[in-house]
Amino acid sequence: MAALLVYRVQKLKHLDTALTGGGARRTGGRWSPVDVPLVYASTSPELAFLENMVHLDGTPLADLPPFGLLTLELPADAVAEIPLADLPPGWDQRLYPDAVPQFLLPRLRPTDPALAFTMPSVVLPGSPTRNVLINPLHPRIAEVHILSTQPLVFDERLRSAALPVASPPKRRSRKL
Repeated sequence: MAALLVYRVQKLKHLDTALTGGGARRTGGRWSPVDVPLVYASTSPELAFLENMVHLDGTPLADLPPFGLLTLELPADAVAEIPLADLPPGWDQRLYPDAVPQFLLPRLRPTDPALAFTMPSVVLPGSPTRNVLINPLHPRIAEVHILSTQPLVFDERLRSAALPVASPPKRRSRKL
């Protein structure tokens, strides 16, 4: 059976519950209302990282708890791609309409053939990499495996690069 590798950025203190969707259940998200568990992952480590970065809400990088990058393996035949044309209006807005988190609910029933769904990213519009939303209540969740976990260190240059710049940086001349 073919497998699909996906990636998830996870606080290491919650590693034992990485496949339960507990965070989404507690706080909700773009594709899941509060009280609905969903595991958010991506088809590339870079997208998983960026999707996590946009939710840090200005927390200084030095104050973040330890994170890890998880590599997950899913059965490819249990993953459905949601076409862009099928997404609800406003799905890609920063402040999305209340209907967006309700969109997947009919597909999150245990009887649905799909264990996971691929969705385009708001952070990287038009990118071929996609977010992967895994239903932890699906009967095939036992076929999802964490293949590896590696520590993830946030490079301080990312925070300074993300801050607005009042004027363009001066070019330095290179000495040869």
